[in-house]
Amino acid sequence: MKSTLFNMVAVLFTITLITSAGVGVVNRITEEPIARAKAAAVVEALNKVLPPFETTVTDSLTIDGLPITVYTATDAAGDVAGYAVQTATKNGFSGMIRMMVGFAPDGEVVNIDVLEQNETPGLGTKMADEDNPLLGSIRGKRLETMRLVDGRLAVVKDGGDVDALTAATISSRAYCDAVNRAWMAYRSVATGTVPTDVASGATDAASGATVQTGDRTDAASAAARAAGNSTEPTDTVSGATVRTAETDAATGATAASGENADHADEASGAANRTPDSVADRRGRVGDRTDIRDREAGSRIVNRNAREADGFAADKEPGARKGDGNE
Repeated sequence: MKSTLFNMVAVLFTITLITSAGVGVVNRITEEPIARAKAAAVVEALNKVLPPFETTVTDSLTIDGLPITVYTATDAAGDVAGYAVQTATKNGFSGMIRMMVGFAPDGEVVNIDVLEQNETPGLGTKMADEDNPLLGSIRGKRLETMRLVDGRLAVVKDGGDVDALTAATISSRAYCDAVNRAWMAYRSVATGTVPTDVASGATDAASGATVQTGDRTDAASAAARAAGNSTEPTDTVSGATVRTAETDAATGATAASGENADHADEASGAANRTPDSVADRRGRVGDRTDIRDREAGSRIVNRNAREADGFAADKEPGARKGDGNE
């Protein structure tokens, strides 16, 4: 085949068509087995997290933009045996985490089964173990009786009482977030409580730490002032020096200590002139004027006397010769 543009495009089109057809055929072949596997996984999870039951009724909810499915399980007598909630969170260390949370009719957590997670092996993956501390902190308890943070489960580090996985705090927070969402969905179906968006416990804890830091800063400043510390504190945010009332009081005490007012003014670079000092200055100017006037008068008298003597000498030639005048 000749190597032309048309031939190259035709070959590429043919290869793409064959590949796409092959993918479609494989998808059709595997689609049903995948669906059966997912259904079997759900049934297995339901059996793990619920007391013995006969049938289930499904309710679909959306919380935080995530699809949540609630399975209401009934026994042979038609009574509610429990509720299983298929929940999820996007806050995992490696993305999405899906789990099934089982509740007894009174809200007690029966069990939790992790369906999907991609956390760090040996750390976050331990959330799927039967004896992991997260499950141990929650199973067998009604969540409303636990220590909640803003109405939600939280790990011990964030103020709650859920023991986190060692070296996997982010994964532990995501676990709590998914359980919180499941609890919200359970209450919606079991008691008619309208579900609301469930914010991440990690984000709320960080915000609270910032406020508390500000409170501690203010408390420290207040304590320093109460102790009588006259040192001017520095604003921790702007770095600017803050002048306190104690500093001004100290300055006032120095001024009131009996020191000379003029000396204090000279030290501050702003000499204060009082009425008395102005009068003294005027007196000194007047004295200097009188002295200059007297000196000028004396010079005038002396000059007049010398001029008079010269005139008399001109009238007496003999005297002029005897004086050596030309």
